[in-house]
Amino acid sequence: MSTDIKKSETRRDFIKKSALMGTGLVLAKPFNITAKPLLVADKVNVAVVGCGGRGRGVIFSNIPKIPGANLVAVCDVIESRREKAKNEFKKKFGVGVNSYEDFDEMLDKEKLDAVVLTTPDFWHMPHSVNAMERGLHVYCEKAMSNNIKDAKKMAQVMKKTGKLLQIGRQRRSNDRYRFTYQKLLQQEKMFGRLTHAIGQWNRSQIWTQQPRKEDNINLSRLQKYGFETVDQVYNWRNYKKLGGGVVSDLGSHQIDIFNWFFDAFPHTVYATGNNSYFGFEQADTMATILEYDTPSGKAIGIYENISNSRAIGVYERFIGDDGAFIITEGKGNKIYRESRVPAEKWQKYIDKGYLSNMGDLMAYKSKEQGDSGIKETAPQVSYDIKDMADMDKVYNMASHTAHLYNFIESVRENETLNYDAEESYKSEVCIYKIHEAINGGGAKIKIKASEYEV
Repeated sequence: MSTDIKKSETRRDFIKKSALMGTGLVLAKPFNITAKPLLVADKVNVAVVGCGGRGRGVIFSNIPKIPGANLVAVCDVIESRREKAKNEFKKKFGVGVNSYEDFDEMLDKEKLDAVVLTTPDFWHMPHSVNAMERGLHVYCEKAMSNNIKDAKKMAQVMKKTGKLLQIGRQRRSNDRYRFTYQKLLQQEKMFGRLTHAIGQWNRSQIWTQQPRKEDNINLSRLQKYGFETVDQVYNWRNYKKLGGGVVSDLGSHQIDIFNWFFDAFPHTVYATGNNSYFGFEQADTMATILEYDTPSGKAIGIYENISNSRAIGVYERFIGDDGAFIITEGKGNKIYRESRVPAEKWQKYIDKGYLSNMGDLMAYKSKEQGDSGIKETAPQVSYDIKDMADMDKVYNMASHTAHLYNFIESVRENETLNYDAEESYKSEVCIYKIHEAINGGGAKIKIKASEYEV
């Protein structure tokens, strides 16, 4: 960061005194975005490494909405990507940024405070470690790495250097997820003992990319960056030595929520998968069962990735003694009270502004289904979250923006990280145990408590 301040005043003191956003910001209304990045005192100088789909999201959809972030450079091994990002940013926001192919050259030449890594998984560890050891803070997209050894090293270097390393599982900064965890689960214990978590990510095909003519790929030049074929450059997630496939790419988001809401990590995993649908190296379809010992008792997690149908979409469902809920980043969120739980018990949550009753289903008469003699059980009563009442922080931003905002404000010492590398590493452990189980043909894998330690 660069600013003219009196020598007698420390840089951090200046940040805290002059930051226009203030500490403990609560955004009660949607954040209004102007055509150009808003100005605040003492911005964080940021470089984005990787200008593909996710990188462009950071550059054009996230950073311009974060007052404390100042984009100064972009980096990508494909010239057309980095130059396009550079030129478009200048045109759209009137701000010039520098572009680089080589990560180390960029660190040498630029006065950076932080880097945002949206590179392939196998580059996350070297880039993160290099940046932290050179005094920079790091925001790194998930997964931490394509192997558990490198993920652990990232967490260890974060602790050794004292630099911030936030991992990009953005649900950790999603207002609805944070409210559900902090208020409904931790404070109110509204659902009783959680016994099950069920999640799916359904999509109709594996997304693959093809090079554009303007990319002008020189494979011999890209081989020094670890790519052996052109397809690896664009579809690295499908290769075991470069990425983690659907389990790391998609499942890790949702299984991390299992771990978060259970306040525990699995001690046993069973998993199976196949790559028969698209024929890639990595499994394109998988299912796993995870066994937990939570603070409240035993629990089970059941998770699936489905790659041939979008039906049902993406969701996590939690079931407890007194109620259940379905939670997603999109639509379809719903909270249920078990019919045996008196309505009066949950009325206090309505009175507090936490919930709104979605319909009067309490009066219900069981009926026979055909002539089978099987009777339906009484349905659960449906609710939804009304307001993020009593929260110390409401971002009111899209999750990716909120998660990066939390990182930037943590660099400025106005917040603490919502999801650092040490916490993320624990979820990475069980993700790679799932890989191990799949590769073992459905093996049962035990996880020792010591394996979760950094």
